Amino acid sequence: MMNDINNLIPEGAKHIIDIFTQYGHQAYLVGGCVRDIILGRTPNDWDICTDATPERMELLVHCMIIHEEETKEYYEENGNTYIKRRIKTIPTGLKHGTLTIIIDDEAFEVTTFRQDGSYSDGRRPDNVSFTNNLVEDLKRRDFTSNAIVYHLNEGFIDPFNGMTDIENKVIRCVGNPNDRFNEDGLRILRAIRFAAQLGFTIEKETAKAIHENKHLLNKISRERIQSELFKILESNSCGNKVLREYADVICVCIPEIEPMIGFQQNNPYHLYDVWEHTLHCMDSGFFNNNKYSFKEDIFTRLAILLHDIGKPHCYVEDVNHIGHFYGHAPKSASIAEAVLKNLKCSNEIISNVCELIAFHDVQFVLTKSAVKRLLNKLGETQLRRLIHLRMSDIRGQKNDYERQNKCVDFYEILNEVLAEESCFKLKDLAINGKDLIEHGIPEGKAIGTILNTLLTMVIDGEINNDKSNLLQMADILTKVNKR
Repeated sequence: MMNDINNLIPEGAKHIIDIFTQYGHQAYLVGGCVRDIILGRTPNDWDICTDATPERMELLVHCMIIHEEETKEYYEENGNTYIKRRIKTIPTGLKHGTLTIIIDDEAFEVTTFRQDGSYSDGRRPDNVSFTNNLVEDLKRRDFTSNAIVYHLNEGFIDPFNGMTDIENKVIRCVGNPNDRFNEDGLRILRAIRFAAQLGFTIEKETAKAIHENKHLLNKISRERIQSELFKILESNSCGNKVLREYADVICVCIPEIEPMIGFQQNNPYHLYDVWEHTLHCMDSGFFNNNKYSFKEDIFTRLAILLHDIGKPHCYVEDVNHIGHFYGHAPKSASIAEAVLKNLKCSNEIISNVCELIAFHDVQFVLTKSAVKRLLNKLGETQLRRLIHLRMSDIRGQKNDYERQNKCVDFYEILNEVLAEESCFKLKDLAINGKDLIEHGIPEGKAIGTILNTLLTMVIDGEINNDKSNLLQMADILTKVNKR
């Protein structure tokens, strides 16, 4: 078992642990990488904890570098041949005992065992004291599943029963959850994120503390909140489970969501209130398979979350007391823009997400020319996102297989158009402005008008995308414009 696990660990991490151990120090893998090993997942990061102080770590790394520099490019040791390693360090946070060691371009964050002082800013300890006691170090960590260490020879060390919680799929704070969340309010979102990513349940007392301490998120920077929210939204299990149970927490991050919760739609197309509809949309995941070659990204997930955020502000009832939301798409796009700006999102995210929301009620016409028109407006990537958003929106309403099938058919026509390399944007035309000028058409606004008209005619199948035909039609359009 240990040999199988050791084979998963990068050589750089093994080297650090071996060297530190040889010089009389404790050194263990810790945190998310250990949790992921237990779950059979591939770790993204490899963190190491040690009783070596920052000064001692720097000295050990210096010895490692000197040893590597003194060897040939290849060297033999104990009958094995090794390639010389490239080693350097980054002083990530020496004040808090953290040094990043880079071996052959792979980073390993190494941190001294420590005890934390008070957290007056609700983010980082005001001071830390180093210790040689492993359990004291693990006691300060957030969740039991992240408070397990692994040693190449000793195996797992688990003083807070994190392995049992992993086996039972439970997120539980180490010690008192109120203390953990008051130390760092972002842990509230981290708990929700782990539940969403891993499909775990948050333990009762930890969940209670999350709801009671959600106001602590107001102390956290918007950039850090954005990062955790994005990870939650991109998780497979965030839809009908996590976002519903912790809607009050999400509303601290995005207050504009609160009017959606419990807002009845009173419309025969809808089974749920606005928020429940959104949760079902987040949970649909219809196109996440190889057949459609579509993988949801954060643009799509944000668009699904926010596509109806304007509905409570647009509600009207007709004489039959049927609810309608006229103009809710542009209203939702406007509110979404404010939300995303507040979360410090990039201009790329803001523009793409708001465009998707503005178009989310589009009715797909099953013709190649209709596909080409939308391709011209949105481009391929955005159109694929829009189809997914539209399908998610439909699947979050009453069962309407006709409209669902229409989305599928539209997607397949899109693939056909792209496979045929059809013309749907100006640069695909067989002529350009220079060709028109050389043909005798004067420079000016008329050039752009003619090109756009020709593109529309090609998209609609009224004329072939052939240079000779296009120039003849350009002459006709020029004469018409002079009348």
